Amino acid sequence: MAEIQLLPTRVPNLDAVLGGGMPLYSLNIIAGPPGTGKTVLVQQLLFNHARHNPACKVIYCVTLSEPLIKVVRYMQQFTFFDADLFGDQVLYHDLGRHVREQSLPDVADYIMRLVEEHQPDIIAVDSLKAIRDLSNDAGAFRRFCYDLSVRLASARCTSFFASEYEGSELTSGAEFAVADGILYLGFSLQEGEPRRFLQLRKVRGLPSEMVPYPFAITHEGLRVYSSGLLLRQQQLDPSDPQNEGQLYAATGISGLDALLRGGMPQGYCVILAGVSGSGKTTLALQTLVYGARQGEKGLLFSFEQTPERLRRTALGFGWDFAAFEQRGLLRIVFIPQDVVNVEEHLEMMVREFEAFEPQRFVLDSFSVYLHKIEHQAIQREKTYQLATLARQTGALGLLVSDAPTSEPYRLSRYGVEETVADGTIALTAEMEGLQRRRYLEVYKMRAIDHVTGRHRMEITSQGIEVFYVNTADTTQVLIPEPLIFSPLQEIIEGDLPYGSAWLVQGEPGAGKSTLTYQFTMDGLRRKEGVLYIATDTPAKQVHQALQGFGFLPDPYMESGQFVILETSGTQRSDLDPSDAESFLFAMLRQVESMPKPLRLVFDSLTPLALGYTPKAFVALVHRKTRMLRRPDVAIFSTLLRETLERSDLYSLLNAFDVVIDLYTPDWGEVRFNGNVGYRALRVRKARGVSTSNYTFPYTISPARGMVIHKEFSKQ
Repeated sequence: MAEIQLLPTRVPNLDAVLGGGMPLYSLNIIAGPPGTGKTVLVQQLLFNHARHNPACKVIYCVTLSEPLIKVVRYMQQFTFFDADLFGDQVLYHDLGRHVREQSLPDVADYIMRLVEEHQPDIIAVDSLKAIRDLSNDAGAFRRFCYDLSVRLASARCTSFFASEYEGSELTSGAEFAVADGILYLGFSLQEGEPRRFLQLRKVRGLPSEMVPYPFAITHEGLRVYSSGLLLRQQQLDPSDPQNEGQLYAATGISGLDALLRGGMPQGYCVILAGVSGSGKTTLALQTLVYGARQGEKGLLFSFEQTPERLRRTALGFGWDFAAFEQRGLLRIVFIPQDVVNVEEHLEMMVREFEAFEPQRFVLDSFSVYLHKIEHQAIQREKTYQLATLARQTGALGLLVSDAPTSEPYRLSRYGVEETVADGTIALTAEMEGLQRRRYLEVYKMRAIDHVTGRHRMEITSQGIEVFYVNTADTTQVLIPEPLIFSPLQEIIEGDLPYGSAWLVQGEPGAGKSTLTYQFTMDGLRRKEGVLYIATDTPAKQVHQALQGFGFLPDPYMESGQFVILETSGTQRSDLDPSDAESFLFAMLRQVESMPKPLRLVFDSLTPLALGYTPKAFVALVHRKTRMLRRPDVAIFSTLLRETLERSDLYSLLNAFDVVIDLYTPDWGEVRFNGNVGYRALRVRKARGVSTSNYTFPYTISPARGMVIHKEFSKQ
């Protein structure tokens, strides 16, 4: 079967709506009320055709709707009007006198004489309704339309008749029965604002959808907004390596990438939902920056903040947007929210994608983009179209959605976006005491394994930090040599293992800190890393105490092998134990960065206990031990006796593998009358090694530290 040849209009996106153009040699009516753009459309397609076909001619005839001189004057304001074509290829004729004075057959004859004389590809008459209004004979008008249709087709001429009809009239006139195609231009109210739309009401021999497409009249003429059709036409290149398997786009936010098992899939459209101030924009910008640093292009559509303001915001985190823009890795498109037009700007986004070809894009905010739309069906449709854009281009899309302040746990502004998008990341903020804490949750990530639950996050000077680190892969850890702790080597049988947690508890002045210093020096001498958390004493005092043993810590500190962190200092690196989540994550992050094997010293737990209820403190210590335990990390903590009641203490001791008591016994009861006044050491618990229940007296030497007198031990 022979295919119908089509005449392209070359009006932006109209041919996509028409399926390629209007049938060649057809008679078409462009109908609509005054002011909808019928004359502009007719003129635009005439000049477009003449421009692309230098050897052809087209004819424009006016009847009684508008004087020819006014048509020329107004059409000159559009860029499609070409003075070089006017009068040569684009011919204007006035039918007004013929319509007023002659019969309909005579008018038809005159039109055909013009066609025979100039042999045009297209003839347009503006308007057909003016001819109908002057005819008192419906039958004669029907014969006029039919006769003209046949004669124009025989002359191989495509015709367009502009007519000022309302939509309700399109089913009653004879001309509509004769016409091969009907394009209707009309007005509609969208969220209280008048919008123009175009609808293909009839086309012979071709499939068609009676979908109203919005359009605008710009200085270039008509532009139809058919973003849905454009998205359907977008096709991924099957030869593109990125289509051979699922690729992931890391955000550069280590905790978030860990939650996502590496990142978000490329081609996914993800909602970033949260109330104002929860960190949505920062997360989106940080993701773009990380991509740019990897050489990936990022496209940012902003409906709220100007490019300059975004650049200043980014610079506050140390991200130089201007430099990325100059290198062609970042593009910012600003659309003020008071001029947002959903269809127009969705098509503009499609064009930006075609031109810039980004690997990542952000809409900030999606809520503002949709704020004029009240119908959930349209909100859902636009979300789907953006998700389609991400999928078909293989780009990672982040849509910032503002949750209502009155409903901070909603996943989106309108309640439909998260059902269509591939993923949803919820950001929340809560008051805890006098502090506002931020949380992040990967609520949804379609078909992708991810860590569930809420996780604390902070906005720092470097951007967002999510308090989560992957559990260490112990298969990749080299088991270090046995742990050397000189004071206990003679009283514990077998090798002391790494991967264990130690607790030394005792009275004030019993030598707990002395043991931590010896534990530290043993590790540093063996070229192991040591992280010393000082809660009781300032770092300077720890430094001096080590020097008192004849040990110089400075070379180890300069090399990064030895780090001292305080909990009451003023340095940026100091820890804040009042915020448990931040405190644990900061320690974990420091442990990850230190050389291994590593000794983690915590001297002491007592100040930490004072800031929490007993049960909260015990839970915190258990979490600390679980999070920081590694096959190549030994944890050594101290605790002041009587810090906890007995029941809470027993719960605490379960967190440790080795528990050592330092105390002053009643030596008379154990028959060591000559050793009255000596303190004693007892290994209460030793998981994984063999020890005894003996009580070992010890002394503390300024040069040697704690010295255990095994010869005086007693069970």
